[in-house]
Amino acid sequence: MDAVSTTSLTGSLNILVAVALIFLAVSLLAVSIPLMSMVKQSERTLSSLDKLLSTVDKELGPTLKQVDTLLGSVVELKSAAQKSITDVGSKVGDVKGGLTKAADDAKHQSSVLGAGFMAGLKAYLEGRPARDEAREKSRAERKSLSEVGK
Repeated sequence: MDAVSTTSLTGSLNILVAVALIFLAVSLLAVSIPLMSMVKQSERTLSSLDKLLSTVDKELGPTLKQVDTLLGSVVELKSAAQKSITDVGSKVGDVKGGLTKAADDAKHQSSVLGAGFMAGLKAYLEGRPARDEAREKSRAERKSLSEVGK
């Protein structure tokens, strides 16, 4: 019995190992098919990445030169704008000073004109006697001067 049971046990064990090996082979085959497509996709991705890197390398030099030129133009425009702003600021100051002077002159002239107008109005309202007195006084001064000249 020992020999029979050992033989039957060994036979069933061999069958079990054979089934396990077949299952393992099928599993490896099932896993290797997607792995093959992944390897092909990886090759295509690496090829595309290589093309991208060569394009970037080829285009980066001229692009950097253009960017440098553009930045130089921007710096020139910025300095020109600052100069123009400074010039405009000084001209605005000049215009403001001119307007202030003109306004002060106009105030002075209007005050002189107003004072003259008020003096004339006052003299008119005071009437002729004041003018007659002034005429008399100027005649007396002329008469005394003419006597001195004789």
